[in-house]
Amino acid sequence: MTPFADKISASVEGIEMVEMGSAAQVLSALRGSSVDGVLIGRYAKQAELDGETKREILKEGYTLVYKVKSGLPEDQLKDITVKSYLDDESLKDFIPLFKEIIRCDSLDECIKDGLDVPVIIDWKDYRDDFEMLIPMNNRGKLPQFRAPVLYYKDIDSDAVNSIRDCID
Repeated sequence: MTPFADKISASVEGIEMVEMGSAAQVLSALRGSSVDGVLIGRYAKQAELDGETKREILKEGYTLVYKVKSGLPEDQLKDITVKSYLDDESLKDFIPLFKEIIRCDSLDECIKDGLDVPVIIDWKDYRDDFEMLIPMNNRGKLPQFRAPVLYYKDIDSDAVNSIRDCID
């Protein structure tokens, strides 16, 4: 999320970015009110939030879900088969990454037999019962499988709009 954080801090006055080790850490800091807002590369699970937390999706995208949360080295993507219900246009950048993409008509069809085969989904379809398969390289998590999401409590709507506008 560093490129997004850098853009926000350079474009929006009064925003100070503090880097932490994980999304779980920053969400904990938000729940504990030690920060006003957090930028993470995924959708938070309900258990990570409290009733006061608001969400602003700064940019849509796609991710991989699987039966267990795990990381996967980028060079191993070419050895795996995945499923997806996404259209050809949405999948065009992913096709060369994988051994095979099995096309299904819907998300329900992709997961009807479980998640033994990873599934490329639209972040809008992410659910709390999914676990992420996180492709990584020596620089960290691959950005094409992440989505910048702002979670916040006490940030006024003008600041949220300014943050959203600098990402578009």
